[in-house]
Amino acid sequence: MQEELEKKTVALVFNAGKFTVEELSNAMHKALDKGISHMPRKKEPRGEMTLKELIGKGNKAEKIEISKDSLKSFQKTANKYDVDYAVHKVPEETGFKYFVFFQAKDYVAIDSAFKEYIYKNEKKRESLKKRLDVKKDKIKQREEKQKNKERDFNKERSR
Repeated sequence: MQEELEKKTVALVFNAGKFTVEELSNAMHKALDKGISHMPRKKEPRGEMTLKELIGKGNKAEKIEISKDSLKSFQKTANKYDVDYAVHKVPEETGFKYFVFFQAKDYVAIDSAFKEYIYKNEKKRESLKKRLDVKKDKIKQREEKQKNKERDFNKERSR
């Protein structure tokens, strides 16, 4: 009920030397003459939205498949470059597939957003590779220590 009242409410602001019925009547007539053109319009949704809203905007929407891990990174980058997008989750036998539908006013914004997104993901992959290499080295060192201990133990027994 409160929403219905809010939709029907109109605010009228005017200056008058003395508040009279005639002044109020003149102000209301002027407001009606100007019409509804000065009323605030609804803002279009920006950034993340539903697929229906994205397609309803009228521009051509592109899609890519994306992993769940990199979804958050993509969202940050898309918001930074003012790219409108919708995440669509499709069930599969092994889990879910994520598709991102996106559109922007100009091609440059999309291109810049994807370049930054790819750069960030490549950076993460490099650090992951480095961590794996360090772990492999540690495992090799442990194996060598084990072999050395066994050799020393066998030498002591043979004496």
